[in-house]
Amino acid sequence: MVGKTSPDTGRRTRPKDRRARIAAAAAVAFAERGYHGVSVEDIATEVGVTKSALYRHFPGKYALFLNSALMLIDSLEGALDSVPDDPARDPRETLRAQMSAIIAVTVEQRRSAGIYRWERRYLRKEDRPAIRERSWAVNARIRRPLHQIRPDLSDEDAFVLVAAMLSTIGSITVHNLTLPPRYMEQLLLDACTALAETRFSPAPAAPERVAAADRPGQDNMRENLLRSAVGLFHQRGYNEVAVEDIAATVGLPASGIYRYFVSKSDILAAAFHRAADRLETAVAAGTAAASDPEDALRSLVSIYVDLSFSQRELMSVYFAELVNVPDASRADLRLRQRANVEQWSSYLQAICDGLSAADARFLMYAAINLVPDLGVLLGTSAAQQQAENIHRCMLAVLLSRSGQRLGHGEDAPCTPTIGSAH
Repeated sequence: MVGKTSPDTGRRTRPKDRRARIAAAAAVAFAERGYHGVSVEDIATEVGVTKSALYRHFPGKYALFLNSALMLIDSLEGALDSVPDDPARDPRETLRAQMSAIIAVTVEQRRSAGIYRWERRYLRKEDRPAIRERSWAVNARIRRPLHQIRPDLSDEDAFVLVAAMLSTIGSITVHNLTLPPRYMEQLLLDACTALAETRFSPAPAAPERVAAADRPGQDNMRENLLRSAVGLFHQRGYNEVAVEDIAATVGLPASGIYRYFVSKSDILAAAFHRAADRLETAVAAGTAAASDPEDALRSLVSIYVDLSFSQRELMSVYFAELVNVPDASRADLRLRQRANVEQWSSYLQAICDGLSAADARFLMYAAINLVPDLGVLLGTSAAQQQAENIHRCMLAVLLSRSGQRLGHGEDAPCTPTIGSAH
């Protein structure tokens, strides 16, 4: 829409909601395609305005991106503001209301809420602290009733559990599975209930493992190039790395790379296929040794978390850069990912009587989303403990419809935390 014509003057009038329409279109575009995959022209075309009309409201693409990030945190704060701050209220009711409010707004803004995956990478240094502080404040507001319910929790563990709840809710932005909205909201609330009840145990002492394949011999230039590229993609993001940067790390001129890869995107595709290959190989070995579906599912979770931590750079690129993989490779990788989810979901269905295939896939995506979200948030300190915590959060989400809850080192019934979810 470019505006209506005034009957009195014959001039076109500017729609009063044009800025909001531009902002909404930008948020969806950035959430779906990342920062570099979107241009000002794309957004203007989507809204039906000229670039010059768009610039009357926003000075450029980055301003639109920043506004999209601010809109998301505004919506989370608004959701929490809708829950009365009543000290006399049962904290279980407060926590349940908070989760329900955030779930509702995320379901409503499903197409644009995925912007959170790009914030850390593309926000400018000067803009990160304010959004980070507001995000932490959202976490802190949810921790208050959780601490009242679970005084046993350290503040660090409470922070992780709330972050896991928000990641689980945010998982609906990374897939397009459709369920009735009310039913979807209930599934998410069930998962949040299970997370709120999760108890962490100290991780067993174990040495940090680095896969041998990540340290190729100096005589294998293709492997060296791939490893160096993955490191750079992880540190800077794919779009911020040039072929010259990759070549320089191994002492080659830029032209030397083309003896091994046809393009930078070919290197990225090779990294994705490498990650997929390693995951499938590890999964095949783990499930072959499983005694039953539950054992297989637990093995899958362990393998997935262990691989993500032992090969952090490779798996980080795998989670973050699919949008930049060439179309043909991306289609193949999506098929492989879907096959993995289907296989894992079948084990979950075998454990949870009456769980539909759609529900199982939905929960599987929610559990998988915890790995990149919590991995980025928690960083590399105390990696073994963080891996154990994420492992237990994933199982909590997956088993949220089975009646099992994770206790101290074993599955055990737990007093309901935020109300009955069934």
